[in-house]
Amino acid sequence: NRLVGLDAARGLALIGMMAAHVGLTTCGLTSVPGLLNQAHGRSAILFSVIAGFSLGIMSGRTTAHTGEQLVRTRLRLLVRSALLLVLGATLSTFATMVAIILGYYAAWLALALPFLGWRPRSLLVLAAVTAAVGPVIKIGLPVVLDSLGMTAQPFLMDGNIAVISFFITGLYPGALWMAYIYLGLGLSRLDWSRSANLWRLAGAGALCAGLGYAGGWAASAAVGDPDSYHLVSPADPAQCHLEDADPPEGPGAPSDAASSSWTAQFDEKGGGTEEDGGAIIDPGPPGLSQLATAAPHSETPFEALGSGGAAMTLIAVLQLVGRRARHVLAPLAAMGSMSLTVYCGHIVVIWATENPYDPTDNRFFAAMAGGFAVFAMAWLAIWARGPLEHLVHVISVRATRAVAPRPRQ
Repeated sequence: NRLVGLDAARGLALIGMMAAHVGLTTCGLTSVPGLLNQAHGRSAILFSVIAGFSLGIMSGRTTAHTGEQLVRTRLRLLVRSALLLVLGATLSTFATMVAIILGYYAAWLALALPFLGWRPRSLLVLAAVTAAVGPVIKIGLPVVLDSLGMTAQPFLMDGNIAVISFFITGLYPGALWMAYIYLGLGLSRLDWSRSANLWRLAGAGALCAGLGYAGGWAASAAVGDPDSYHLVSPADPAQCHLEDADPPEGPGAPSDAASSSWTAQFDEKGGGTEEDGGAIIDPGPPGLSQLATAAPHSETPFEALGSGGAAMTLIAVLQLVGRRARHVLAPLAAMGSMSLTVYCGHIVVIWATENPYDPTDNRFFAAMAGGFAVFAMAWLAIWARGPLEHLVHVISVRATRAVAPRPRQ
C-alpha cells in the first residue's frame, strides 16, 4: 500500500544528498558533475516536502484524524521528534562537516502538529505565505532585535538558543523551511489516485519551478549580479568564479553546497558559517538585495518557489512511473522506504572513511549510492522496515499505547 513514487522521490533525494556531500560537482549541464550539481539545495528541499507528505500519511492521508485519534497521532509524532533530535545530536558528534538536518526536522514536525487538521487549500496558502514572508523574517528579525538592544545570536551558545537556531539563525531556518513541510502536508490531503491529478501536479510544479528560477535570475540581474552559474550550458569555468576564492575543505561545506560554486554562495550570503571550519566572517548589514536570487541555499522566495516546484514535479512524475513500472523504481523506492537508516548510514560511512575531502571523481559517490541501494533491497526482502525505522516505530507506538485511556468497565 506504499506510494512507490513517493518512496522513489525520497530515495532520489538521498542520492542527491550523497552527491552533494561526497561527489564531484561543477557548474554547467553538459557533464555528469554538472548534472550532479543540480542536487545542491534541491535534494534537501525535496526531502523536506516529502517529510510533510509523510506527516499527512501518518495523520490520516486524505481524511485527517480527529478527536482522540488525532491526540494519539500528535503524541506519536512528538515521540518521533524527540528520537530524531537524539539521532541528530549523535550524528553531529561524528565531526563529518556535513550539516545534519535531523534536529531541524524534529523541531519542524513539532511545529506542524497544530496544522494536521487543516484543509489542503489552507495548508497550500500557508506554505506560500511562509515562503514569501519567512526569508524577510530571517533577515529582518536579527536587525529588529539589534535595534532594541537584544540579539538573535547570544555569546553563550548553550541550549537556550535552540529554538532561535532551529527557526531563525540556523542553516535550515524553519521560518522558511516550514513552507516545504506545509506544502507536503497539503499535497498529502489531495487525491492522487487518478493519473490526471498527477499530471496536473507535475504541470503546476513545472510552472512554479519556471517562475521561481526565472524570477530569481531576473531579480539578480536587476541588482547587477546574475546568478546563472548553476544553470549555464555548456559549462563555462569563468562563470563558476573559481579564480576568486578557494572552496572550504570538507564534504558538503557549507551544508551541502557545491565546492565549485562556493564563491558565488559566499558572495550571496556575505560570509562563512561554522561549517567552514569555524571561520566566522562579518557579513555586514543585511539588505533585501539578498533575496534577489534563486541560487541553492540562498533561502529566498525565488528558491522556495523554484525548488518547491521542482519537488512537486519529481514526486508526480515518479508516482506516474511507479504505477506502470514499479520494478524500474525498485532501488530508489527501497532506499526511500528506509530513509532514516540510509541517511544516518551515509554519515557514518563519511566518518569511517575519514571525510573524503576534495573528490577528483565520482567513484566514491557511486559506490556509496549503489551500496546503499543494494543494502536496502536486500534488507527489505526479509524485513518490512529498515532497522532505525523499526526502532522509531516500536518506541513511538508503545509510548502511545502507554498513555492510551483504558476502556470503561
